[in-house]
Parts: sequence; structure tokens; C-alpha cells
Amino acid sequence: MNKLSLLALATAAGVQFLSTAHAAPLDALLSANKATTPGKVEIEAAYDLVNSKVDVFNVRDRDNDYAGTNVGDYHGAHVRAGVAVTPRLWVDGGFWQRKLEYRNDEAKLNSWQVAAQYKFLEGQALVPTLAGRIGAWGNYADTLNKTSPTTVSGVTLNSVRVNDPSDRQFQADLIASWPVLRQGEVSAFIGGGTSRVQLDSVSGTATQNGCNYNLAFGRDQVTGTLAQFCRAGVVVDRFTMSNSTIGINVYDEAEYHARFMHAGLSGKWLAGNWQFRAGYDYQRVNRDSVDDVINQRGGKPVDNNHTFVGEIMYRVTDHVSLFGRGQMMLKQFTGEIPFAYNTLTASRFDKKYGFVTAGVVISF
Repeated sequence: MNKLSLLALATAAGVQFLSTAHAAPLDALLSANKATTPGKVEIEAAYDLVNSKVDVFNVRDRDNDYAGTNVGDYHGAHVRAGVAVTPRLWVDGGFWQRKLEYRNDEAKLNSWQVAAQYKFLEGQALVPTLAGRIGAWGNYADTLNKTSPTTVSGVTLNSVRVNDPSDRQFQADLIASWPVLRQGEVSAFIGGGTSRVQLDSVSGTATQNGCNYNLAFGRDQVTGTLAQFCRAGVVVDRFTMSNSTIGINVYDEAEYHARFMHAGLSGKWLAGNWQFRAGYDYQRVNRDSVDDVINQRGGKPVDNNHTFVGEIMYRVTDHVSLFGRGQMMLKQFTGEIPFAYNTLTASRFDKKYGFVTAGVVISF
């Protein structure tokens, strides 16, 4: 087996379709004005959706590879809740469960987020309200599987399995908000943090010279074991190759540390029972080793993203509001689902992607 085959076996396991997942904590809508009356609680429950009928940004119809397919279809639900601990301190968290489709495969992904925001300066006149926010968020899955056959350099990849892929991020932000008349608000924010991507184990099956093999990828070597009796002329029951011999280590090309920074603007406007919000967030990522490998192979890493969010909310009662939200990214979810990014999937991130959300907010 050549180097390209080994790399594809290690990373093709559904990670390539996870680049269409969402798990960011809506940074584009950050505001310094969160904490109010102590004990106030807000709960958001919503449904997220993307398919050919709800392609509001007409992204997939323009894709030469995936137009007319189910690749990128996504549906899921999430719950977010926050509470004002004091007039200045706001604590919130969220949890997402979602499913993504890639031809005959389906990925189940979980995401989480927790944060605390403290308002340390009340604005006056042209002086903005200032708040600091610290938080953590991440994504994880039990397994990712690619069950459809794929041929790479003459080697048939029958299936691949990645166990317990995950990422976790720690982040700090500074937020400034200015009032606009009595109905509006404009905010600016800047922040940064660190990211860590990990995998537990990678295995797969492949066909070589007409024989089926089970493969186990280790941190030092790759082991192949004959899966069943084979009538080929020359049959190898078991083989082992060190990563140094083949010149590649799947963990080094899929696991990594990173640093990131982001900055953006958001706005809010109230009109009777209606509320309108919009935001823009720019993010840049600096990864430790994965992007170096991509550069060495003549590829182009994707190290930044532009995210746009728009939301319309209607207050039904004093305690219940309904909303619709749309989000568009110029480079998919770069920086928001870190474990989906590796040396093989990087080229798929340089694409636009959008989705819609509908839900309810309950406050008391």
C-alpha cells in the first residue's frame, strides 16, 4: 500500500462530510448587555435544517460535485439556556444533537458550549458598555464511519472507522456595546483562544491484490490482517509497516493544537413586538503541524472564515418569543468544527455553506 492510500484510509471515515456541520456558539451576535435582573432565565429551543428545499443561499446547486445529492443534508435540535447570576454576571450554556448525511452514510454529532460574561463598565454617552466573556466549547462523536467503497491509487477502501473524535476550545472575548436611539444597539468584539483535536483510534478494511484486509492504525505503525480466506496467488496473512517507513502518521495529520482569534460587529433593533439582529464574525486559525504538511504537498490550507448571521424574532407574549435565523459562512465551518479538518479534508473547506434555524425563546 502506498502513502496516499494509507492517508485516505485514515481520514476518509466520514470526516470529509463533517465539514458541513455546525457547532459555534453564535459569536457573530455577541453583545455586552446580557445580565439584568438577578435570577432572570432565558431558554432557547430550536431546530436546525439544511436540504435541497431549504438551501436559502443556493450553495449546493452551484457545486459541481454535490448538486442534486444528499451530501450536506443536516437536521438537528439544540437547547441553549442562560441565567443572570447578578446584574452584571451572565452564565449560559448549550447542547446540540444533529445528524449529517453523506450519500449512504450518516454521522451523529454532539456539540456543547458553556460561558460566563461579566459587565464591568456601564456605558454613558459615547462611552460603551464593556463586558468580558470566557468560555469553552467543543464537538464529539462516538464513531465516524465511511461504508461506501473508494478506490485510491489502485487500492479499494471498503470502509473506515474513527472512534471518539473530539475537539475542545477555550476562548476569551472583550465586547463593547453602544446604544442607537432608544430602540437599537451596535456592538464590537474581539477575542481569541486555543483548540485541541484528538482521536481515540482509527481502523478500516481494504482490498489489495484481490484480498480483504482489516487495518489498524497506530501511532508508530500500521497493521494489516487478512480478513478472510483468499485464493490469490501470493497471500500475506499479516503485515506491519512503521510510520517512519511509509513517511506518514495519520494521527499527526488529523490531531493538532491550534490558536485562533476573531473579531466582528453585531447590531440589534427593536420595533414593537419585533426584534431584528445581524452580525458578522471574522476568524483566523493558526494550526501547529497539519497546515505545514498541506503546504509541503503543494496544497493550500484554509485558515480563515467569514460568518454572517441574521435573525428575526417576534414576541408572542411577555415570556414567549418565536424566531427564525439564517447563517452563512464563506468557508464552511472552518474553525468551528476543528476535528473535521485534516490534511485530506482541508480542500473541501474552501466552500460556502448556509443553514436556517427556527425556534422559541422562553424567558422568566
